[in-house]
Amino acid sequence: AGPAGLATAVLLAKRGWPNVEVLDRLEPPPPLDGSTWTDTARFYLIGIGGRGQKALKAIDAWDEVQKVSAVVRGRKDWAPGATEGVETIRADRPPSYVIQRDRLVASLLAQARDLGVTVRHSVDVSGISWDGDEAILQCSPCGEECALDDEGGKEYDGAFELRTPFVVASDGVRRTVASAMEAEDAAEATLLPFSRFKLKKFEDTAVRVYKTVPLKLPADWRGDINYSCRTSKFNFDALPAPVGRAPADAPADGAPVSEYCGVLLIKPDDEATQGLADVPAARKYFDEYLPQFSGFISDAALASVIAKPPSRLPVFRFAGPRLHRGASTVVLGDAVHSVKPYFGLGVNSAFEDVAALGDALDEETTLGGATAAFSAKRAAEARVLVELSRSFDRRGLAGFATFIGPIIMDAIFGKLPLVGKLFAPNTLALLQNPEYTYAMVRWRKRADRAVQLALLAAIGTGVGALLRRAAAAVVALVPRRALLAGGALAVSAAAVKALRGRGAGDEQQQADIADVLAKTTKKEGKRVGY
Repeated sequence: AGPAGLATAVLLAKRGWPNVEVLDRLEPPPPLDGSTWTDTARFYLIGIGGRGQKALKAIDAWDEVQKVSAVVRGRKDWAPGATEGVETIRADRPPSYVIQRDRLVASLLAQARDLGVTVRHSVDVSGISWDGDEAILQCSPCGEECALDDEGGKEYDGAFELRTPFVVASDGVRRTVASAMEAEDAAEATLLPFSRFKLKKFEDTAVRVYKTVPLKLPADWRGDINYSCRTSKFNFDALPAPVGRAPADAPADGAPVSEYCGVLLIKPDDEATQGLADVPAARKYFDEYLPQFSGFISDAALASVIAKPPSRLPVFRFAGPRLHRGASTVVLGDAVHSVKPYFGLGVNSAFEDVAALGDALDEETTLGGATAAFSAKRAAEARVLVELSRSFDRRGLAGFATFIGPIIMDAIFGKLPLVGKLFAPNTLALLQNPEYTYAMVRWRKRADRAVQLALLAAIGTGVGALLRRAAAAVVALVPRRALLAGGALAVSAAAVKALRGRGAGDEQQQADIADVLAKTTKKEGKRVGY
């Protein structure tokens, strides 16, 4: 179930597949329309960028989703210590859209029902086994004493099995099906180690938690941009929360917005994480660290921030080296690739999986051929997506080598006369471009980096030759004792500067990253052409 599972059901039903069923562990979401969605603090917001929009259009599900999503055309950002924010409107590319996750599910659920898809809510898939070309799902009611049909009525009691010739596992971080595939391969003695299906989990070296903060912005503030602020304590991002539907004659304008929902990204040991004492203490906290927005956060919203425990971000994990088992089973979405939501690639890449499955079903003549083709196309994408995303989340020298340094190099080389246009935008910008696969992004930036390092080496060789000539001339004129003293002073100064840089901490590093991105985003967006 979930967004990817329901999108898959829409995909299959529109291709004429009979007897499509969705098993959802959760209860039905609130009705698509109604006042429920004005409760901003209740729902988690997600962004659908160019990748997700392209995939949903391929599935023929985007139009209905767009009508209940809020449009985001740019951002306004406050750098650390800044009193004024910098607004950037992305006129050079299509806008992004924001929607409550549950409302996205409700939209896809309505589309699936209209196509005759059967949806069983409050049903947990606790295990899977295989009998030849059939998958056997072990199912049990959950949440209530009995499972519910798609009308919310009682359907059956007790555990049951469901046999099917084809199952698409989009069970997210539970990974029931993926875990069963891993266990099966681990027990198969004839498989080589590199060919065994397995889940790879990375240690989280930069743990952050988050809290949601509802806020109502003044009428003269734009309602179609993202607001963000970076401080020494946390990062804060606020997105519009859509209510109602977009006007029928202007769907591209997005759904109307009533409030914004901010996300406070904080360290586990921060006082906001551990629990602020009361509303006055929370007000003091936000007045000190978030003065741009504190006045727009009501006392009731502060009380909800205090009462609600912090939520953990997902860890980096991927599955592979294949995403299928014979002709009967494929896994996709968060079940095979989970990343932190910093760059909006989670649900968007899941929808890309669904669209890729549709392409494979259209292009292959057999179900087994389609599952193998899907696996060949998306397994490497899952791995590269997670590895690239993790490289952006490191700290210290590793973070500089894999994230900050390359972005600075791309910014510098992109501005060089004559050769600047030879280089692609930075990795973050390319990842947002739906015309690039994740593997293409990696190879393109590796090629750029090789050329950049070659140019630096050539420049270094030339400068080194000049310095050697200059040094030889100085040695001939200056006594050796004076040269040694000067060299010692230079080395000491460099060491002090390096130590000061290391003492800056994670906060300064994060500020540097955001500042570099803020200075390069606009120019690089135009160069990419998306």
